[in-house]
Amino acid sequence: MTFFLIFLIAAGWIGGLLLFAVPVYRRGRSTLPSCSADTLRPDRSRGRSVSVVIPARNEAQRIGALLASLTVQTLAPVEVIVVDDQSADATEAVAQAGGARVIPAGQRPDGWIGKSWACQVGAEAAIGDTILFLDADVTLADDAIERLLRALDESGGVVSVQPYHRTVRLYERFSALFNAQVVASIGVGPTARGLFGPCIMMAATTYARCGGHESVRGSIVDDIALGARCLDAGIPIRTFLGGRAVRFRMYPEGPRQMLSGWTKNFLQGADATPRLILFAQSMWIVGASTVAVQTIFSGAALPVGIIPLPAALIMYAFYSALLAVTLPHYGRFGAVTALLFPLHLVFFACVAAYALSVRIRGGSVNWRGRAVVVTPLGERRRNRVEHRAPTGRA
Repeated sequence: MTFFLIFLIAAGWIGGLLLFAVPVYRRGRSTLPSCSADTLRPDRSRGRSVSVVIPARNEAQRIGALLASLTVQTLAPVEVIVVDDQSADATEAVAQAGGARVIPAGQRPDGWIGKSWACQVGAEAAIGDTILFLDADVTLADDAIERLLRALDESGGVVSVQPYHRTVRLYERFSALFNAQVVASIGVGPTARGLFGPCIMMAATTYARCGGHESVRGSIVDDIALGARCLDAGIPIRTFLGGRAVRFRMYPEGPRQMLSGWTKNFLQGADATPRLILFAQSMWIVGASTVAVQTIFSGAALPVGIIPLPAALIMYAFYSALLAVTLPHYGRFGAVTALLFPLHLVFFACVAAYALSVRIRGGSVNWRGRAVVVTPLGERRRNRVEHRAPTGRA
């Protein structure tokens, strides 16, 4: 039994390497290229024009910081478009005060997801030769647009960034494992399987070539689907981690918003996560749970503490060290997060279990005042079978 538990713990740690360490194994490859005066001068001489498109729904508390960061860019965008997706707060007023051009999204057509529709409306109104899609909770360093343009030139296709998660309150640090899962699911570098929704840059001609958001209008994982459309069209994609250049603060309103947000993301992204990543995630959860439980049991001298306490502590330290080394690449989570990873694991498991229950029974999750409706799993399977059923056969 002891050997079996050690095997689970070792296998889980290897799964953790795949989830947490592989995406950031070489920092130089995972973050946006830096810019010097020599490298930027050609971009300026070509007169590149960047239109920033920001889909916004009830973002009055967040969008001001993004707009302020756009006003101090070393390469200023030609325009900033905020597409107001039927906000019930002061989003429009804050956006106008920040110097943005506000366009109402209007009533979206049947079959469209809200964010995709807002992005399409903004892209159609853009006048720049390059489009930068940003979520309202993102902020940029003053050279971020120049760095994105350089990365775009080097990639020859589409560039996307997973922002560095800036946390302020203690509860926000419970997003650590979710951030790592997002990066692991999509991947970092030229072999990415999709795009990161908060920050996407591409030429306007590239956007038209891949079909834009209209081609993924009904997808609840529009960023992943749009990346797949680009790859299908022969357009290379390149993803990065935000580092100091691109950051966001996701859930400043409180724990309830964070719970709703990650539940929504979990429901949307589960089907798009590669099976290898799901397997590694499962192994890490089993291994981390085993080492945490065995450390507690052995420390309390309980009979079920099968692994001796010194060995359990060493294994626990290995798990903590892995997180301590890798989590700083994803956001400001602190060393305590790595040390107390069992608490974060419990929260992750609770969100996953709740999302699974919603997926099985159907229902909805409230997000930004709009219900994200989930079709029951059994009904979805029946619909797929009926859709695939052959017709016209004798």
